[in-house]
Amino acid sequence: MRILRILSIIVLIAMLAVIAGCERKVVNEANNDNQGLSGCFGCHGEEAFGGAILQAQGEWQNSIHASGNNIDYTNRDKSDCMMCHDQQGFLDMLNTGTLDTLRYSVVSGIHCFTCHAPHENGNLQLRTEAPYALRNGVVFDHGAANICVRCHHTREPLDVTLGTADSVTLTSRMGPHHGPQGDMLQGTLGYQFSGYTYPTASQHGGATVDGCLDCHMGNPQQHDGYRVGGHSFNMTYFDDEAGTEYTLSGVCKNCHPAADSLNYNLKGVDYNNNGAVEGIQTELQGLRDTLQIWLKAAGALTENGTTHVFSIKSTKVPRNVAGAVYNWVLFNEDRSWGVHNPQYLYHLLKSSVDYMKAHQ
Repeated sequence: MRILRILSIIVLIAMLAVIAGCERKVVNEANNDNQGLSGCFGCHGEEAFGGAILQAQGEWQNSIHASGNNIDYTNRDKSDCMMCHDQQGFLDMLNTGTLDTLRYSVVSGIHCFTCHAPHENGNLQLRTEAPYALRNGVVFDHGAANICVRCHHTREPLDVTLGTADSVTLTSRMGPHHGPQGDMLQGTLGYQFSGYTYPTASQHGGATVDGCLDCHMGNPQQHDGYRVGGHSFNMTYFDDEAGTEYTLSGVCKNCHPAADSLNYNLKGVDYNNNGAVEGIQTELQGLRDTLQIWLKAAGALTENGTTHVFSIKSTKVPRNVAGAVYNWVLFNEDRSWGVHNPQYLYHLLKSSVDYMKAHQ
């Protein structure tokens, strides 16, 4: 046993000597300057772009792109989820307009090379800024944000979701899917009741050069850390431990000097008719809450008695009731609580409430 131990020690010492003798080198076999060592360290070095690459990496790690269900839906077999949850699926759709519904050989989430192709193009420009046609044919054209809307739009036209019959069977999956922000900025694809006039494109789209990015990426000098702005794309973050909320509301001041938060009510209107003028997000959430009460009374929604969370009930309802449910889901899934297009979302919610009140 003692001899075996001695032999083991000798072998270990020999292995360490071999490892120590190995010289790690970066081998450059390319003659192209873009692929040379200087080219690599120009982007991958610690001081590259004044630290902007490290900043983008830190921000991305705090983004929804890098976490949660977004990663869980990567590389789903025979699923159109891959076109927006998987890097390779996104590129297939971008380059060919089609999607191979078989699993890819490796799993790859949404990351830097989804939107940028530095090793192919030699720069950090976006892969595309071409205008994008939404599911109802309306063209979204807001500069660099055009690449965002390739995923951040409703999954199908309304006449596909609701059909054309006078009644609709509701399901838990009914609605615009999880990213209708492009449609909201454009002011389209909500369920519109006859007899109402609806505003369309948001001024937040017209007043910006690059749509989503002008606000969600923000100015690095207007926020702390990696949890808001930049490649996190987060507009707000609440630090539970410190009890502090960080927001990018500073970008609002470029157009709204009086805005002190994302909840700024520009027109000072009591949209939910509760007798008090509150922030725009508070107002529209209140109107949403009114709508869900009416939808519950109509048997279209159910409420959890413990959490008081509302969800769609699987049942058949008149088409207009289904349309009101659709607008309720649309507001929830947009997740800006009205900021993307306050007037359009207000009129969608208000007309839905008015219809439900008149047809109980």
